Amino acid sequence: MAKQRIVRVDYRLIHGQVVAKWIKYHPVNRIIVADDELKNDDFMCDIYKLAAPGNEVEIVSVAELEETLNKKNDDVMIIFKDIRNAQRALENGVELVELNVGAVQTGKASQFVTSGVALTMEEFETLKQLDTQGLNVYIQPIPENEKITLESIANKIK
Repeated sequence: MAKQRIVRVDYRLIHGQVVAKWIKYHPVNRIIVADDELKNDDFMCDIYKLAAPGNEVEIVSVAELEETLNKKNDDVMIIFKDIRNAQRALENGVELVELNVGAVQTGKASQFVTSGVALTMEEFETLKQLDTQGLNVYIQPIPENEKITLESIANKIK
């Protein structure tokens, strides 16, 4: 089974910050993107695979994540497009080592909790539920920043 070095929510998926920063702080052999919609878009899959030279990139559905983790003994980064997909993975029985919340797509009901990270009340409640169930959930837009706990941002969500 693969060793999860970092599990991240980032709607941008694989981009410069992931390649230039995150995998330098958490070296991996493979990046796994778990997203049902992207899995069915061959063109975008090719684009994301080209975005991380020197790393194997697999794009799988959320339902395929556990099988993908089990097929190799290597170091991986898992990226979810949104909080709901991370929750679905857990509901499917995938054991995640942590959940780093980075860039979450903003909407009308979103409120910034720190620079670059905005959450809706529903997303915050989902994260609290996951944290209560024993998953280490924290917010950290870039690796140089300190990890931010859910408790420390609770008063910013209304």
